[in-house]
Amino acid sequence: MKNLFTKTLLSSALIAAAGAANAAAFQLAEVSTSGLGRAYAGEAAIADNAGVVATNPALMSLFTRPELSVGAIYVDPNIDVDATTLYGTPLATKTEGKDIAKGAAVPNLYLVYPINDKFALGGGLNVNYGLATDYKDDFKAGFIAGKTDLTALNFNLSGSYKILDNLSFGLGFNAVHADATLERRVGMAGVGAAARYKLAAQQYAEAGMLPQAQGAAALAAQAATISPTALLRKIEGDQWGFGWNAGLMYQLNERNRFGLAYHSKVDIDFKGQYSDAGAAALGALAQGNQPGELTLPLPAYWEFSGFHQVTDKFAFHYSWKYTEWSKFQKLTATGKTGNVLFSKDEKFRNSSRLALGATYNVNDALTVRAGIAYDETAANDHHSISIPDTDRVWYSAGATYRFTPDLSVDVGFAHLRGANNSFVEKEAGIATQVKTKATANLYGLNLNYRF
Repeated sequence: MKNLFTKTLLSSALIAAAGAANAAAFQLAEVSTSGLGRAYAGEAAIADNAGVVATNPALMSLFTRPELSVGAIYVDPNIDVDATTLYGTPLATKTEGKDIAKGAAVPNLYLVYPINDKFALGGGLNVNYGLATDYKDDFKAGFIAGKTDLTALNFNLSGSYKILDNLSFGLGFNAVHADATLERRVGMAGVGAAARYKLAAQQYAEAGMLPQAQGAAALAAQAATISPTALLRKIEGDQWGFGWNAGLMYQLNERNRFGLAYHSKVDIDFKGQYSDAGAAALGALAQGNQPGELTLPLPAYWEFSGFHQVTDKFAFHYSWKYTEWSKFQKLTATGKTGNVLFSKDEKFRNSSRLALGATYNVNDALTVRAGIAYDETAANDHHSISIPDTDRVWYSAGATYRFTPDLSVDVGFAHLRGANNSFVEKEAGIATQVKTKATANLYGLNLNYRF
């Protein structure tokens, strides 16, 4: 880690979702533009370009020539937040965050190279986990919502082997580089701390405990001077993690195919310097500065897909994706001697994603596609203001145009609509009532070339 461990990493980044923009929690679905156009329905069974490297490596056995695919998907989220912060007294403050999620391009690059009629190799680069939000420095709930950037770049090397004419197996190795930047501001937490210390001073004075009353009054005065835009906590760093993936592809015949893919959990073991600078002035128990360690688990997931070519022009396809978020129950940071610096319950639940799509070959040059998907939240009565997770529905459309038999371009668009959400988030004894609205538009472009 480059700088600091913080409680914010737990309360924000690791609970945070990619919001309405992506899949459940902070998982991303955007692996290819052709998949975007069908709401990623049938991904583990469709082999229309080299993007199969990111989903099911067994599908590489269907390629007879080397193929390259390169492109990106631009995510344009629209997430609005209304928050009311309470301090355990009649004191309360309201604040709004408009368009708190930043737009971002999600790149991809894939290559499939058949060795012979049995064996093929492939490699790829894509972003499989990530989030990005940026509240203004003067956001009144800045102690739980500031700048949050997390990107996990996945490098994959895979191979496939055709066991039978209609059965193939694939196996891959994944190296994931995670990069995180988080900042949190004081917001109105200083006002809340001042109110609590002032009340404590009055209680001490009424009890005749004058030294304690004077100490509490001094802390109240100190907390009241803290600027709402002052930087409270920060983390910035990067680390590597490693995992694997496997897949099967079974063909009933040339028109009907099934695929099953598995991607293992990847643990990112961050190490750095823990700090809760400013926590004492705001009424929290200060741990001071010391070395710390924290493991960020990127969960395993399964995907089952079917593809059915009903006529020469029309096909339909579907997917069920199941992510093992339930293993993400608690996060704990420990010090050099094994002492617990902080611990937070997450209580995530496993989530499912269901998608249905259709493809139509207009002619030899043009293919169009569409899809719809329901994406279930991983949050289980536990939400965060930093890109709040929610159930979402995808509406997608796309096309492929072939300039030549070897060169083609994919375009895709998806509109995502998240369910309105309402929850309470607590931090350092301060409760914040939150209401959110979330939508997103995704735009994709990929170029494909067969050698």
